[in-house]
Amino acid sequence: MPVTFDVNPDWQVLLFALAMTCLTGFAFGLAPALHSTRTDLIPALKEGGHIQLRRYRRVSLRNGLMVCQLAGSLTLLLLTGFLGLGIQTTMGVQQGFDSRNLFLISFDPVRDGYSGAQTAVFFDKLLDRVKRLPSIKAATMTDTVPVAIDGNTGAIFSDARPAGEKATHWARKHSVGKDYFETAGIPIVLGRGFRKEDETNMATSVIVSEELVRVYWIGEEVLGRRIEIVSGKVSGGFCPTPSTFDFRHGALGKEEQVFKVVGVAKDVSEDLVASRKHPAIYFPLKQVDYSQPSLRGVTLMVRGIPGVDIIGAVQREVSATDVNVTSFNARTMTEQIEQFTSSLRSAAWTWNLIGAFGLILASVGLSGVTAYSVTHRGHEIGIRMALGAQTRDVLRLVMKEGAVLVMAGTIIGMTLTLAGMRLMSGFFFSVATVQGFDPALLVGAPALLASLALLSCYVPARRSIRIDPAMALRQE
Repeated sequence: MPVTFDVNPDWQVLLFALAMTCLTGFAFGLAPALHSTRTDLIPALKEGGHIQLRRYRRVSLRNGLMVCQLAGSLTLLLLTGFLGLGIQTTMGVQQGFDSRNLFLISFDPVRDGYSGAQTAVFFDKLLDRVKRLPSIKAATMTDTVPVAIDGNTGAIFSDARPAGEKATHWARKHSVGKDYFETAGIPIVLGRGFRKEDETNMATSVIVSEELVRVYWIGEEVLGRRIEIVSGKVSGGFCPTPSTFDFRHGALGKEEQVFKVVGVAKDVSEDLVASRKHPAIYFPLKQVDYSQPSLRGVTLMVRGIPGVDIIGAVQREVSATDVNVTSFNARTMTEQIEQFTSSLRSAAWTWNLIGAFGLILASVGLSGVTAYSVTHRGHEIGIRMALGAQTRDVLRLVMKEGAVLVMAGTIIGMTLTLAGMRLMSGFFFSVATVQGFDPALLVGAPALLASLALLSCYVPARRSIRIDPAMALRQE
């Protein structure tokens, strides 16, 4: 921590893209050049040979390339759209608590040379001073915050079953102060919150989340239930977030401890995706925890009134309490959430930009190929108009052929998209959470692309009706 991203260009990828671009440009530039060398010289030398009409083929390489381009662009647009929409619709870490007017300031007096006992005294004095401020509604000390990327190891616990055996489960572990739930805005739906006596070193009270009750104890008695926890027993099979193990000596103690459930708290979506909730156990933050804080330190969480410089007011109280203690990482909960979700928002923008480029490529390609086709059929269109064809007849002729190509490309693109979605759902949770039939994508994206494609056909078709029929007849 902090998380950094390597944005340096990969030269192997750039060289590969450059080679493919040159190869594609050379191949598709060489094909028409070779085709032009097959011209029959005898008709070309005769008068009027330059106006020889070519047979128009509905099934041709050019039309096949148009269909492939449309199908590929639609597949790219839909897949990137599903990725972007899936990420945006699953970012909901604010659920379960109130992030408004919530501020966080971190401390680590042990790093400043204080002992555990001195740290506990400092935090008691600081909390007392902060709570007296008229701009502060609530305040608490906590080892963990509702949304954090680092340091939440989780704990493995066991409980007695009716048959006499013990079942082993996993849950996220939080160490919080007694006013944590009131400050964060997390309701206690059953039982009670933590009290002052729960913060003594010998206390055994814990609070569990609704998700833990739903997953492990559905239909069973919760309050007063006793669980055994081995704080150092952490398994990769139980921990959903890798590289977040807590290596503090106190956190890795091997002795079993028995705790009593005194309350149930409302669920908090503290994952990168809103719909994914994890069982959680809240432990009271005790004085012994101050002697060995986590990597993020101990966090002062305060809820203030709007329109007041809460962080400045708290930092003044810190200096007044003990000038030797340094605060760091002062931020609002909104900033904490933005930092937590920054990687997902960057990914969503990336997918959206890729999809936009797919639209641009499809529109430019279809417009260019259609214009090329209309240009080659210009003499034919002029003769048709000279023989009585109306403007709408010419437009219908060109647009009908374009619509057939668009329909074929759309069908192939939708088929490829559905196959790609099934494949990507196994790799990306955000894709798996998107509904199987999403009108915004499965209807809106093909309609948008088809509209752009038909517009690309209409522009050169509209230009074709300006051909002078008399000129076509004189050439004939």
